[in-house]
Amino acid sequence: MKEIRQLSKREQTREMTILAMFIAIIAVLGLVPNGLGGTLGFIKIAPNLEATIIHVPVLIGAALLGRKFGIYLGLAFGVISNIAAFIYASPLFMYPWVAILPRILFGLIIYDTTRFFIKIIKNKIAGVMISFFVLTLIHSLLVLTMLWTSYSMVLGTGNLFEDFVPYVLLLVVLNVPLASFVEMLIAGLIGGTIVIRLAKYLGKTEYLKDGEVEFFEDNN
Repeated sequence: MKEIRQLSKREQTREMTILAMFIAIIAVLGLVPNGLGGTLGFIKIAPNLEATIIHVPVLIGAALLGRKFGIYLGLAFGVISNIAAFIYASPLFMYPWVAILPRILFGLIIYDTTRFFIKIIKNKIAGVMISFFVLTLIHSLLVLTMLWTSYSMVLGTGNLFEDFVPYVLLLVVLNVPLASFVEMLIAGLIGGTIVIRLAKYLGKTEYLKDGEVEFFEDNN
């Protein structure tokens, strides 16, 4: 049976510091205005198309720090998104079950999903990239499902079933499916690459190649 290594006080402090750093990045991306009516976490691709990158620090941090920290990061993401909804007058995200709940669930599944893809794909960088691609899709589906309820309450008739078709048509008009695909690519390519780079620095052996693991263990 593999022995579970206990983290030293120094390592625990380092992980808490990294957690705080990722939360700060999420706050900057989610709250600081970009001058275009939104925040720095949204990339303008076309006049009617924006892709968010706010979820990328959540993916990276949760993959590196584990399930518990993933929940913390997801919660931070959701709370910041909820606060931003009031600051930037985005009524559909003013409801906690829309802004916060999906992000907590998202943070919860990141670590295990990433490990699963690494295990079945074998190639670690490809596994991380594909897992981030899939996780971003799951995040979009979770948020959009909850957003259906706030759309019905704010812009619709209050009847979820009657408002379903208008809601889907609105998503298509706003190019949400295309924006989600761009977000998936950004998360997979950029987020996956950063995880592998940081794993070498932090000594997260689950993301290192066999030779790198041996080198890390020999020097610790």
